[in-house]
Amino acid sequence: MANLEPAPAIHKSFARHAASFRDVASHIIVHRAIKDAIYAVPPEERTPGPILYSKTEGIMSADAKAAEDLPVCIIGAGAAGLYAAMILEDLGIKYEILEASDRIGGRIYTYRFNGEQGFDAPINTPARYDYFDIGAMRYPDIPFMERVFDLFKWVEIDDLIIDYHLSNKNALQYFNSRPPVTATQAEGQSDYFNVSVSRGGSVPNIFVEQAVDHWTGRVYDPFKALFAGLDDAKTDEERQKIFKEAWDFLSAQDYQSTRGYMMSPRGIVGTLPETASKQPPFEPLCYPDSVVEWLESFDSATGLYNQAFVESVMDSLDFGWPNPQVTVPPSRVQVAEEGVKWKCIDGGSDHLIRGMLKKLKTQPQLGQRVTKIRRVESSNGANMEVTTGSGTRRYSHVISTAPLGCLVAIDTEGCELLYSQKQAIRALHYDASTKIAIKFEKRWWEDPAVMGGNVIKGGQSSTDLPIRTCVYPSYGLSCSGAPGVLLASYTWAQDARRLGALSQPQSDAELLELTLDNLEKLHGIPRAKFGKVLGFHAHSWESDPYARGAFALFGPAQFGHPGDQQSLFASVKAPAARGLFHIAGEATSVHHAWVLGALNSAWRAVYNALIHRPADRAKLIENWGIPDEETEVHLQKLAELALNHRF
Repeated sequence: MANLEPAPAIHKSFARHAASFRDVASHIIVHRAIKDAIYAVPPEERTPGPILYSKTEGIMSADAKAAEDLPVCIIGAGAAGLYAAMILEDLGIKYEILEASDRIGGRIYTYRFNGEQGFDAPINTPARYDYFDIGAMRYPDIPFMERVFDLFKWVEIDDLIIDYHLSNKNALQYFNSRPPVTATQAEGQSDYFNVSVSRGGSVPNIFVEQAVDHWTGRVYDPFKALFAGLDDAKTDEERQKIFKEAWDFLSAQDYQSTRGYMMSPRGIVGTLPETASKQPPFEPLCYPDSVVEWLESFDSATGLYNQAFVESVMDSLDFGWPNPQVTVPPSRVQVAEEGVKWKCIDGGSDHLIRGMLKKLKTQPQLGQRVTKIRRVESSNGANMEVTTGSGTRRYSHVISTAPLGCLVAIDTEGCELLYSQKQAIRALHYDASTKIAIKFEKRWWEDPAVMGGNVIKGGQSSTDLPIRTCVYPSYGLSCSGAPGVLLASYTWAQDARRLGALSQPQSDAELLELTLDNLEKLHGIPRAKFGKVLGFHAHSWESDPYARGAFALFGPAQFGHPGDQQSLFASVKAPAARGLFHIAGEATSVHHAWVLGALNSAWRAVYNALIHRPADRAKLIENWGIPDEETEVHLQKLAELALNHRF
């Protein structure tokens, strides 16, 4: 087994989001996992030879010839599954897509109150805007998301891409039963929400003297400062050294959750990097629990600080603040969209899915729930056997894009999964998300007669009431008579689980009443001014049997920190079943929770399926590039280690 070359150099600048900190972190995580696995091999078994053992190449070549006429099986018809199919179509490789549900799109899901007539309705006509996106709904237009925007062009929907307004100066805040105010109004008054001890709350007065993002800044800014010298670096090697030392120090804290780091009297572990241009202060924060709860209430979602601390810091590095999907810090409301431009798809995100389908000659098969996958030997090689309710078929390879919560329910004992892969499928953490939309007679939040001078077009309001976040549509803003569809509640974590428990048909009346009550309080407007309710729809991704979670959001140590014997994250990038079974989906990408993660994972799965077909692999790279989070050396080394049960 060959020794490992140094980690790849960093060729892109991090200025203006040209490169993602997550991509480079992925290189280091995988590189370290491979290195640890190699040095666990006895020295006498290490070889300086090719990436793959000759015996492995022999096995894979024989299997490839035997399976040459068999299609690739893709499990799941979401963004990852359809993207994998588009790549295979382009390469002239046969495939079949098996989808368990009766719907194509996975977690890209647009709900229309007026049914299919809304999909083809002309732009700026009311019928077009009678919807909300249950799944992916907003896309940051920054360079490292280029693969997503290239896909928009490829499927010919780039003319539907419009501005998404993440923030709005008139958006409201309602906390601790205080009358609703804008962020600017709240910041202009000392402890407006009465959370301090002196005003009957539980937060020590000294903390309330500063805004929430001051205290969250003390958590993240010292770590961000360690990476500050990257753009002043003169060479790729210098940039790599700065990043690696900063990352090693950050990942040493990966044993902690964000909550744990805030409260810990121990502070940091490890040695500060020598490359830091200025040594930032890293004193233990020792935030009291009441302070952490206060910060989480205003900055995040209930329980979301239980995520890996490294996740929070990486989001802060990539987007300027943690949890960009969840919140905009009050002090950033006016400038929230200056650093990152956000976009959405006019008419709904399922236009992306329909566009991808148009590029495929072989359409997904619906209602095909996979129950078993196994590698089988035949007289002239090996292939994969997939069982559904319709019977059993053989394939050359299997690419599973099913969410890990669904994959764990499939019998994969015949796939020879590594122990770390089994652990990853079972344990990698997914967050919950619930969305609740109400269709009113009109867009009352845009009506001066209802809102006075505080009309709201786009953006989101926040509260500590159960609905937590109310999102106003960014589409149809210039359409006269646009339907009054409001994303009345968008929740995550424990907030989503609690509302999700009511998102059942038998509880619709209770959930609608709760949501309307919360909207009244958040906006300070009597319900009668909302007008008649014409429709209502709620969806909990955690309760969805075809998702079983909204998106991956890792817990402490799930990336793998120094001293670990394995990385759950790195393990799911490797193939199983002697190179014939491939795990994809956003959870297996460092960009989990984003469409980019789904696309990157699909590319990797196809690459791994072509590891024995150099001509097709070269065409893949020529036509589809290489995702920034991947390197060929790492993928081939992961395959080698997995095939030899060393990883």
